[in-house]
Amino acid sequence: MKLVVVGAAGRTGRLIVERGLENKHEVRAVLRDPSRLQLTDENLELVTADVLADGSLDGALDGADAVAVALGTPNRSTTTVFSQGMRNVVAAAGKSGTRRLLTMSSAGLEVGHLPLMQRLVSQFVVDRVYRNIHLDLARMEDEVEASGLDWTIVRVPMLKDGPAKPHYEAVVGGHLAKAGAATRANVADWIVGHLDDASTFEQRVEVGDG
Repeated sequence: MKLVVVGAAGRTGRLIVERGLENKHEVRAVLRDPSRLQLTDENLELVTADVLADGSLDGALDGADAVAVALGTPNRSTTTVFSQGMRNVVAAAGKSGTRRLLTMSSAGLEVGHLPLMQRLVSQFVVDRVYRNIHLDLARMEDEVEASGLDWTIVRVPMLKDGPAKPHYEAVVGGHLAKAGAATRANVADWIVGHLDDASTFEQRVEVGDG
């Protein structure tokens, strides 16, 4: 498949690129500064674009079978990077004819199913630490749902670095049994492994280490 990765310079985005190449996909990495990726491969194409600039992604998704979005922000202040970035990705997908969209979000947007103590802790962390990020992630999910594309929102708990684990948990249309962590390499593995999985279209999927 031809996979476009938006946010390819980030810690998770880079792993999606690497996993895509390992699976023999043609990967187009979209990022503001190509020098940050430091990867070379005959199946890798680098495209310079600013996801927050209207029209910057025009042409970046041409010919793509799927686009994976792994946006991030370096701080916790008020932001529109997720919602505005997604709006521009959806617009570019419409122009290119790309139908398949996978994007990362947070399992912390919905914690009512958790046991009481875990729920209270999660709500405290969200309200005190990640409130601004989660507000924009919720706006981003609205953009995805309204896109008309074959979308999958991959919700993850706290992300952590480290090697991929041999076993991890993924729940389609439901919730992880507990709040915890998700290793970035496992999230990248799940995304690349489900690029054309129709059973995940228009679904939220929670991925975690289990």
